Amino acid sequence: MAFGDSTTDGPSTRNYPDILRERLGEPVESFSNQGHSGETTEEGLERIVNDQIFATFPNAQFFLYWEGGNDVADFIGSHDPLLLLSPNDEDYPFTTSLTNTLDTLENNIEQAVQSAKDENLDVYIATYFPLAPGITTCGALAFDLLLPGQAEKAQVYLDLMNERIRNVATTYGATVVDVSTLGTTLQADPDNYFDCNHLTEQGNAIVVELFATEITGN
Repeated sequence: MAFGDSTTDGPSTRNYPDILRERLGEPVESFSNQGHSGETTEEGLERIVNDQIFATFPNAQFFLYWEGGNDVADFIGSHDPLLLLSPNDEDYPFTTSLTNTLDTLENNIEQAVQSAKDENLDVYIATYFPLAPGITTCGALAFDLLLPGQAEKAQVYLDLMNERIRNVATTYGATVVDVSTLGTTLQADPDNYFDCNHLTEQGNAIVVELFATEITGN
């Protein structure tokens, strides 16, 4: 089961679960794409609990979780929609609010992972890749274009989120699919990006190799 936001079911012509299934040589019925574009970790947790998603797929063995980016996007939108500030700034005024948001995000992911663990699923948690380089379209934020200076500030938020994702994996014995480590490869070719925060089929294929390596061990 691939579970997440638009990283899992997004605007690309082919999303990573479809490519991963083929990469692993599995039949169509062996994969379920449970991605919901625009979903936060809180909304995802509600789906897991209220929709009893694991009961819907009782034969599931693997839980591939990739969620959290919308929590950060919502925070930026409500606190600094033009990305004028960075959490690294000495006088950054939203430290407490950001910490609370990241604490909530981490707790939501913990509960999602524990729910999967309770069902004896093997859990894989993905970090987020860096934003597209240069000037790119960016529907996730309050403006149409993401400028390099804004992307640099937004990346600080993503790095803080990725740290929380790794923390959950370490604490709960899940496997990290550290997509953030693919930044250099992904950013080397603009064709890997659909927009500022989504990958194309080509970009998703690069990510799939990392998923496949973590799942199969080679």
